Amino acid sequence: HAFAALWGPLRDRPGAMACMLARGLRHSAPRASRRLGASGRPLYAGAAVGARAAAASLSLPVVDIAPFMDGAPADAAARARSARALDAACQDAGFFYLVGHGASEGEILDLHRVAKEFFALPTARKEAIALSSQPASGRGYQRLGENVTQGRRDWHEAIDFYAEPTEREVDLQALSNPPASAAAVELERLRPFVHGRNLWPESPRDFHGVTSAHFARMAGVGRALMECMASALELPQGHFGPLVDRSFWCARVIGYPPLQDAPSGGGPVDASCGEHTDYGCWTILAQDDTPGALEARMSDGTWTTVEPVPGAFVVNLGDMLSVWTQRRFAATPHRVRQTRRDRYRTSVAFFFEPNFDAVIHPLQNCALRGAAAASNADFEHSTEPLRRAMRGGGLVYGEHLFAKVSGNFKFVA
Repeated sequence: HAFAALWGPLRDRPGAMACMLARGLRHSAPRASRRLGASGRPLYAGAAVGARAAAASLSLPVVDIAPFMDGAPADAAARARSARALDAACQDAGFFYLVGHGASEGEILDLHRVAKEFFALPTARKEAIALSSQPASGRGYQRLGENVTQGRRDWHEAIDFYAEPTEREVDLQALSNPPASAAAVELERLRPFVHGRNLWPESPRDFHGVTSAHFARMAGVGRALMECMASALELPQGHFGPLVDRSFWCARVIGYPPLQDAPSGGGPVDASCGEHTDYGCWTILAQDDTPGALEARMSDGTWTTVEPVPGAFVVNLGDMLSVWTQRRFAATPHRVRQTRRDRYRTSVAFFFEPNFDAVIHPLQNCALRGAAAASNADFEHSTEPLRRAMRGGGLVYGEHLFAKVSGNFKFVA
């Protein structure tokens, strides 16, 4: 059964990199916009003029999430503007720059500093937290070339982290009922992953503090995006709360050396991270300023490179949004090719996901009338749970998560 092949493929979280589909991309952000905001001060609260100007030069959608963040003043007009912007960005490009998130420039720079310091350590010190030491948990460090996508090695290294729910916070028995109907033996194989513990490096000393604070902030951003989406879809405030209040989030701290450095032995290497889509709700990406690495597939099948805007996060959509919105919002294929020989690229991807045991059904409301009908061909390479849900049935998020990583990815030690 597909669950039997799970534990190795968990090393390859294909949502590891959020990439952007840049329609009408013309040139990179101008030099004057490379530093937005003052160090240590909140970036992009309210109007986020600097980021909007930088993003506009790239013809990219921008969403200001500030009106939906915890503690924001009640402002119905501002919320309506943000909801309209989100709706347009999700329908048009499937990704957007996110501003108004409240993170400071200093926080983002620290995030990349600790990532680069960790990846610069000797291999033996990095492998002190190797995922291979507890493979059933899906958590820990993966060395260069250890991840694979569609049977081919990826040329990056990473540390994977997941939420650490208690036994009471995830009802694994929910997967034994329809629509998942998983067998008891399958549920037992899931248990060490769902309730695994994260592995934290001892060096740099502030790695744990810096990254865990970022993950906590991104969880809040994810909840704000869910509220913004509810508003965009004309749903009541808090509609998605019961489905994401115990989010089974994932985070990856990723390092990309030049792709040209990949050795010829050990199997083919075509990309820093191969083509994939993400399979939860929102992928929130903090990337460094390495240019030309992110690529996204346009609707005509061509690939477009996308440049970073410092201080603004990049958000792309996961499969659950396709289910909920009946493809009004759809996940965008993307990949990474880091070919700059003078750069070691870092990125930190936070995947805001539903609760592991959340049952996801297509929404039925007036805002989704006329949504594009899904054909079997649209999901030919996806999972049976997703195909079932897109035909109007439902799925349990955990079953889609594991069916996708088990069916699409192969573990290479």
